Amino acid sequence: MLPLGAPFSSDILAHNEDCEVVATNRSDLFPASVRQAGDLHVQDDIPIAELIEQELDPTQLHQIIHHLWLAGRPVPPRPLHYQVLLGRDVVISERIDMHCVWRPGRIILKPIPRFLLNRSFWRDHFECRCGIECQASKPCHLRHLRQCALGFLLSYVALVAYESDYCIAQSKGLIPDGITWSAWRRFVQEFLRRGSSSSLPSEQLYAEVAPRFIYGELRANRLAMIDKVYNGPFSTNFMSHWDSYEAFIGDNSSSIIATTAWGFLVLGAMQVGLQTERLGRDDVFQVISWAFTVFSIVAVVFAVFLLLVVFVAVFLYNLMRTRRGEVERARYLRRDWRRSG
Repeated sequence: MLPLGAPFSSDILAHNEDCEVVATNRSDLFPASVRQAGDLHVQDDIPIAELIEQELDPTQLHQIIHHLWLAGRPVPPRPLHYQVLLGRDVVISERIDMHCVWRPGRIILKPIPRFLLNRSFWRDHFECRCGIECQASKPCHLRHLRQCALGFLLSYVALVAYESDYCIAQSKGLIPDGITWSAWRRFVQEFLRRGSSSSLPSEQLYAEVAPRFIYGELRANRLAMIDKVYNGPFSTNFMSHWDSYEAFIGDNSSSIIATTAWGFLVLGAMQVGLQTERLGRDDVFQVISWAFTVFSIVAVVFAVFLLLVVFVAVFLYNLMRTRRGEVERARYLRRDWRRSG
């Protein structure tokens, strides 16, 4: 049976009549401006299907879905209070690809768009009418967007489980204003039951969920690693582990220094061993000590050289990319501001 209508029956946005979130106009449900190909547009100039896709479809994650198990587990994300307990700050991002992505000390979450809590919007824009030709495994574009919407809401059902989670979500702006705790509890019950008298079993709950949202929390560094393996070493589809050249040099230098320190401990132990009568006469131990000494010297020199080569390569790539982007932008705008003055 094809899904129709909203996955909830109560009007969760109608509990504060003075709050503008009850508005159903398109201008009240989407961003004030939309960025496409580097240009800014009024949202009314963009087809609504494109707006929904930009808000909900994690295209880049679906491109690497077969390798997503390397970055996270196929279980719901843990509640917000537990994220705080782990020492993670809740950071806002409107990029759907970054939703539930974490790195040490922070977890990135996308706030719930207002239109996802509007029942009439679900009826008008998320109802698939393809019939039996459309399957959950190979959905049409409209049904795929619905699966993304269901998966996104399912992640928030897991994130906001306790009243303490609700308070955190409100303070961070993750849920629209005007939603009370009792209204949220009712919404969660309706979402998990979908018209049934009890919670749906997992196989039914996840049957109409986009593949990305089967996974909960994803590691940022592993996503970046997967992206660079399959899209090239200079790909920047996901947030880089380093946000500056200083951080890049500092982090990698620390690794080299730490590894070198362990090597010095081993070399020191070998030197003590060579001073003993038994090991000092052992030809095998002397060969091993000599080989490890040479290896330690060569390894440190090679690591420093490799770090410098990578740094220069990344610097030159970013420099050329910036310059090329400026030239292309000037050509697109038909204006060469670099020659003015």
